[in-house]
Amino acid sequence: MRKYEEAVSPVVGVMLMLVITIIIAAVVSGFAGQLTGNAKSAPSVTMDISIKNSGLEATSAFVANVLSVSDPIPTKDLKMTTVWTKGGKTHTTVSDGSFNVFGWTVGSMPGNASAPWGYGNGVTAVNTGVPNKDAQQFGHYTLEAGTIIKAMPAGQSGGFGGAPADEGYGLDKAYEYKDWTYTAGTTVDGMQGILGEGWEELRTGDVVKVSFFHVPSGKIILEKEVVVQ
Repeated sequence: MRKYEEAVSPVVGVMLMLVITIIIAAVVSGFAGQLTGNAKSAPSVTMDISIKNSGLEATSAFVANVLSVSDPIPTKDLKMTTVWTKGGKTHTTVSDGSFNVFGWTVGSMPGNASAPWGYGNGVTAVNTGVPNKDAQQFGHYTLEAGTIIKAMPAGQSGGFGGAPADEGYGLDKAYEYKDWTYTAGTTVDGMQGILGEGWEELRTGDVVKVSFFHVPSGKIILEKEVVVQ
């Protein structure tokens, strides 16, 4: 007597392998789709940026006018970086909504603040004559078309008062204000907060690289080389 063993035919075996392969591919595809769906997409933004060192605290400024955004962008989700080189030394400064301005306790000026300030659209409490509102500090407002981002050596209010001619910033005068004197390492104003110590050395034609990094998406959403005026 002969004993015969049953076996799966080659055709059925191939079909089983195909089914298993398709199932694995579907699982991998679904997992990849979930990862893609959970990733934050980067918004887009366009800005007109200028940096001016007039030698006077009241008329020197960093100004960025937001021209357009794909979606409103909370500044708490951004890191702004400035990079410039002078005399063989490279200065890199990151502003992320944490205190980067400190030591100016003159009049209504706060002891600590976050520059650059926000004005206009996207700011819940604009400057209405009362300076230094928290809602105007970087990290508290939102970028929209029409938002103005600004930093000045004179502070968020735009000046301490007095004749601008008496308030030298560095082109032809010592780095001091009419109301107080800068002390290296202990006093930082709005311009220094975003450009770093020694920024008053910048002159017309120097270049500052300004970039905005969107933390949720992990992408740089704007990068510009700004020529100092």
